Amino acid sequence: MTFDGSPCVLLWNYSSAEKAEIDRFLAEVKAPPAVLIAKDQGYLSLKEIILAQAHGAQEFECAEKVVLFYKIPSKGIAFLIEQAKSRPLPRPIYAAVTEFSINWPLHELLADLIRERAAFAAAARQGQP
Repeated sequence: MTFDGSPCVLLWNYSSAEKAEIDRFLAEVKAPPAVLIAKDQGYLSLKEIILAQAHGAQEFECAEKVVLFYKIPSKGIAFLIEQAKSRPLPRPIYAAVTEFSINWPLHELLADLIRERAAFAAAARQGQP
């Protein structure tokens, strides 16, 4: 499957086997399909990846698994995350593609998401909300 601007679940750093498991899960709950983001798309903006189906000349490496929800309502995102928790699926960083983040280069967005997760984890360890 390729991007065409329709609602989808974008996957970063997932193997073919993991994607197949996610595809089964998404089909079961009647959710939009999953699409893998290629390593050579890591330095492109989300807009270039999603709408132009562009590929870059340089590969990006990031070991984190990330799921990006594109054009999926917040209620649907909450449902998918809750359902995924009860399945033997990887535990990624989840985020929604917004009107602002769609213009970010993927590698910058991933770095920001990783920083946010670390900050939340540190706050949780200190007993802060």
